[in-house]
Amino acid sequence: MIRSKLCGVAMASMIGCFSMSPISVVAAETNMETVTLSESNRENNQTSFDQIMKDASEKWNSLNDRQKAEVYSLMEKEMKTEVKLMDKLVDLGIMNKEDASMLKARMQERFDELKKNGEFPLSRPKRPKK
Repeated sequence: MIRSKLCGVAMASMIGCFSMSPISVVAAETNMETVTLSESNRENNQTSFDQIMKDASEKWNSLNDRQKAEVYSLMEKEMKTEVKLMDKLVDLGIMNKEDASMLKARMQERFDELKKNGEFPLSRPKRPKK
């Protein structure tokens, strides 16, 4: 019994020692912040995404009015479907009528603004970081 407890303590100690990587030990000793791979990848992915959106926006600007009108027409159909969905949710009592009206008005306002300015449909204003 004592031997099994002693073996368990030894195993726990070994796991604890092996779990301390040299990077985290050095960072702890020098009071430096470490950047995990996921944080590093997130920054790279954001930069890559920003470039993709910039390229797409440039391609959008090169389209003629007829091509843009086709896209806006599809967007309008999609918006009408979303409005029908909201109406159904209101009928079922899942969504408040005032909230649905507010959302519909905001959707229409955003669509009208996009169409009037000829903006790239998938662009969204950047939100400030929290």
